[in-house]
Amino acid sequence: MMQDQGLLEFKSFFGNLQAGSNTAPITFRSRIDGSGKVEFDFGAIVLTKETSFIMKWWDGEGSRPGYFSLSGKAEDGTEFKTVDLHFNSLANKWCKETGSRMSPIGGCSRAEFHRKLAAQTPKPTLRMYVKGFQNLRQLSSECCLGIVAMVGESSINDPDNITGYIAVQSDNEPADLTAWHAQADKLLEHIRRVMSFASATVLKRPVIEFYSGDDLKVVALTQTRQLSTPFRTFHYLNQQPVFDAAVTSFFNPPFELKNFFFAIEWFAMEATYKEVSLVNVMTALENLVASNLGVNDKLIQPKKEFKILRKVLKQRIEKWSTDEANIANGIVGELDEKLAELNRRSLLNNLMILTQRWSVPLDGIGEDKINAAKKARDLIVHQGHYPNDGKDVNDDLWEHVTVIREIVVRFLLTAIGYRGGYFSYIGGCHDAQFPPQADDKNAKQSTPQQTTGY
Repeated sequence: MMQDQGLLEFKSFFGNLQAGSNTAPITFRSRIDGSGKVEFDFGAIVLTKETSFIMKWWDGEGSRPGYFSLSGKAEDGTEFKTVDLHFNSLANKWCKETGSRMSPIGGCSRAEFHRKLAAQTPKPTLRMYVKGFQNLRQLSSECCLGIVAMVGESSINDPDNITGYIAVQSDNEPADLTAWHAQADKLLEHIRRVMSFASATVLKRPVIEFYSGDDLKVVALTQTRQLSTPFRTFHYLNQQPVFDAAVTSFFNPPFELKNFFFAIEWFAMEATYKEVSLVNVMTALENLVASNLGVNDKLIQPKKEFKILRKVLKQRIEKWSTDEANIANGIVGELDEKLAELNRRSLLNNLMILTQRWSVPLDGIGEDKINAAKKARDLIVHQGHYPNDGKDVNDDLWEHVTVIREIVVRFLLTAIGYRGGYFSYIGGCHDAQFPPQADDKNAKQSTPQQTTGY
């Protein structure tokens, strides 16, 4: 899937391995595999006085091995560099004929490849590769930075492989290429976050390419394994509208949204059990509310006024306490800490404040359902499970998950200014419209063609 196919095969480099003030010449091979991971082949390194620092630095101090810097150049002029190479093993061997040799096995969290192109790139282009993105036709939009596109595969066998990319190409040669690059990078990251929400899984970005003139810079980043998406927010055949909203909301957001990606990560986090799913979506909701309300919004009384009330309540508590001084001080101290909670609004009240402020439609979702879901989440958090009271609770739990999940979806759709169709899971998976329409209440339910994991 990568544009620069030359880095998919092992390429030989000659350069230097460095740790601290120690340096040794080294020949190694490296490549970027189909998942975006940088792989190395160091062969056998003879243990000499010049290379002995590798073993000493790797042992390090304590339990953490040291990191190395590695650079090199290939015969075709491709340059490689990383400053955080680590070895999982040195695989030391000794024999009479060859003496001591090391065959290091390791990796890095970030690596850069540079090479000159055979022909000039007509327009600067930034491309971010993603894993697990599914789509049929190319998504495309135009903005002040140029033409933006996103590509995916129509079917995915292994979501951990690179399956697509997001790219922006300038319409002309920017007056300030550095500024264009910085803004384009932020745009692609914003789109990745929105499309992660659309896919209901965090799309990893292991490789980034930047084409400018006859120069190509490739950055490879170590990423955790890409997971599949059991409950998509948008069908993979209908992602152009949300892609358009992603591009538009970067330049003209309806309002400022703080900690946007934290909410998406919680929303899209994989969970094996419904209890965990409920905790995840409720945390996403609380993140949105806590991050986007001011301190005074979350308080029932202003701090100064409540301080007076708290002082009076504390004096009353002191009169109730036992005669034993140590026990009395402990009781007063513990209850005094609890008094601060009295001035904090409930999650429901905070939610209603933000709902009104952002004009988020909660049609069909009553306060009783929200409170029931929060109560269920609290029971799970404080007891470690959802009490069944002798009955099957799967349906109850799933209803709680779908209610809170739907609220998070509507908040995020509002935040990106989206209007159109999406998947709703309340009462079963069905096509819904945002903002909600009267027909949504009687929407025909359908079973999504995907694995639920439950």
